[in-house]
Amino acid sequence: MYKLENSSGSISITKNIIGKIVLNSIKEFDGKVMISNHKGKVPGAVRNKISDGDFTGTMDIAMGQNGLDLKFYVVIKFGTSIGSVTNSLIEEVHIRIKEITGIEPNSVAVVVTGMVSKQQMSRRNIEVKR
Repeated sequence: MYKLENSSGSISITKNIIGKIVLNSIKEFDGKVMISNHKGKVPGAVRNKISDGDFTGTMDIAMGQNGLDLKFYVVIKFGTSIGSVTNSLIEEVHIRIKEITGIEPNSVAVVVTGMVSKQQMSRRNIEVKR
């Protein structure tokens, strides 16, 4: 949990809130992008449909002196542009975190751990950070 205090008061932000922001941003891609862990494993509950479960264990969330640092891992369906997905995700997560929490993220990173086709998964390790 992160607690920020200023002259107006204090606010507490849990990792679950950040996780839900990321999941809601991923939902915008209609199943072309799925949350994964650093090894590229997709949690069972999200293989068919992203639920509102707690996947913050698959994300690196840290509140440093410079602000919030976030890194999360995804797999992308074959045929989807890695560049457009990662840039869109970073932008959307950055905007939503700022709107919902009032915190300007220091860095948001998306790591593409694999590309999924009907038959198999091809491992990747592509990190895009802003």
